[in-house]
Amino acid sequence: MYLNPIFTSYTNHKYDTVDYYSVDPKLGTNQKFASLTENLHQRGMKVVLDAVLNHTSVSHPWFDIKGEHNGAYTSSQSPYRDYYFFEEDSKRYVGWKGIDTLPVLNFHNQEVKSHIYQDDNSVIKHWLKPPYGIDGWRFDVIHMLGEGEGAMNNAHYVSEFRASMKSVNPDSYMLGEHFFEATQWLQGDQEDGAMNYYGFAHPVRALLAGKDIAFDPIQIDCVEFLNWLQEAAAKVPWSNQLAQLNQLDSHDTERFLTTLESNSERFAIAMQLLMTYVGTPCLYYGVEVGLEGTHDPDNRRCFPWERVETSQWLPYCKKLIALRKDSAALQKGSFVPMHVDKESLVFARQFGDDVVLSGFNLSAKSKKLTLPIWKLGIESASLVCPLSGQHAEVIDGKLDIDIAAEGSILLRR
Repeated sequence: MYLNPIFTSYTNHKYDTVDYYSVDPKLGTNQKFASLTENLHQRGMKVVLDAVLNHTSVSHPWFDIKGEHNGAYTSSQSPYRDYYFFEEDSKRYVGWKGIDTLPVLNFHNQEVKSHIYQDDNSVIKHWLKPPYGIDGWRFDVIHMLGEGEGAMNNAHYVSEFRASMKSVNPDSYMLGEHFFEATQWLQGDQEDGAMNYYGFAHPVRALLAGKDIAFDPIQIDCVEFLNWLQEAAAKVPWSNQLAQLNQLDSHDTERFLTTLESNSERFAIAMQLLMTYVGTPCLYYGVEVGLEGTHDPDNRRCFPWERVETSQWLPYCKKLIALRKDSAALQKGSFVPMHVDKESLVFARQFGDDVVLSGFNLSAKSKKLTLPIWKLGIESASLVCPLSGQHAEVIDGKLDIDIAAEGSILLRR
């Protein structure tokens, strides 16, 4: 469970922290959050929190725009003055992307480093320890963290964040927010994984919706789609590929079903891709019941609880999730393209004897294919669809399949 910011803030989005050590009263209490993490851990689930460390709220005591705490804005002699970037003897300061309500922290300042990630009770370590024991951090705008607007020495600080986390919990998950290519952060010494917009969400949207994340028109075919996936993945070590957070949409994008103009056939294909491609699938709340929404804040609508009993998507999602949880091939297996042309793609995931075939056909006509299963070292086998229960037979290393128009195929050995 990855949660957007939960700390005290005076806005709805809470990406402007006022107190890093308290849960916002509108959401609950520290004690209730500790109970939540304990409850989730008992169910074998993990918890990841949003780390908004590049900037704070202007109401944070360190900045103190209202003059209540002798903060940086109040006085040039404040002990917190160098926590931020001010022009000398003035009230002009650096805000994230020029936004005055989001003053940027100065990580060149030793006290900032101590408070945020170095001290035993630093923000990073505090929530990883009991009684909360969270399992990871998602770092907001991680590529912008550093010294000043140019994020000087960014790699140094990201590596230090990692060391801080791993010193408390070696298995903690370090996730970075990146809308574009994140190769340099994914070489094993910085992030475990990135929000995989570049290597998953972006190409999926281009292929199935004809739009990119910024809603600009872009059209690619299945050959170009596969090339995009493989080129993005080839630059990243395998362990990091498995830790990439794949999403169809998020709090920063239009909901994918809206982008698809409610095309249910393509949404089903997208969901299957999400659950069968290499990486860690993540469902933005509401996806499982077909929640729609345009730009922020419309993409952050309340969850429609009334749809739980009626949505066609919830049973479908549950079946795909159950398959994912049961399949070593989908969790950590190799990725083997079995067929691609401009209108269709079929790939295999394989780990030992566990094999899953996943594919789709975007053309207006059904498509008959013969797949070279012998490439997986299999000459004869019975495959079954986890969704429908239908069977298919591999004979002499080959499998004949028929994929419906605008449809998909899912088979498991």
